[in-house]
Amino acid sequence: MIRHGVLLAVALAGCTPGPPAVPPAGRQFDGAYAGQDVLQSGVDFQCGDQNLTERLVIRDGRFDYPFQVNPPRTAPLPVQIGIDGSVFGQMQYGTEDSLGLRTRYRTDWVTLQGQIRGDTLDATLTNYRCVRHLTARRN
Repeated sequence: MIRHGVLLAVALAGCTPGPPAVPPAGRQFDGAYAGQDVLQSGVDFQCGDQNLTERLVIRDGRFDYPFQVNPPRTAPLPVQIGIDGSVFGQMQYGTEDSLGLRTRYRTDWVTLQGQIRGDTLDATLTNYRCVRHLTARRN
């Protein structure tokens, strides 16, 4: 049951179309990446702070992005890296919309899509309320 702004995040693979299938990356992109996650569209109380410092650890071509489901509460968004450096993650989550005195529960999708070039990870995260841009460099 979803209650009082608590959001349920459920990862569902294959329910909506994603990017073309690319073989998964091995370990060539593995390491610690640090950078900025900037809010481009949306409001702080629904999307998180305007500027977030992120530290991501990629292992075996995968990482979990800390998606702001109910700021400051996060849920891990699983992200896969392709052998070509493409970055893709998607999950469905539950949320609530306040409509005056009524609250309506709904599900939505969040998508993270981008690319790793050299030592830089560049990605955009979108859902129906927010757009964030992440740029991180491998340490």
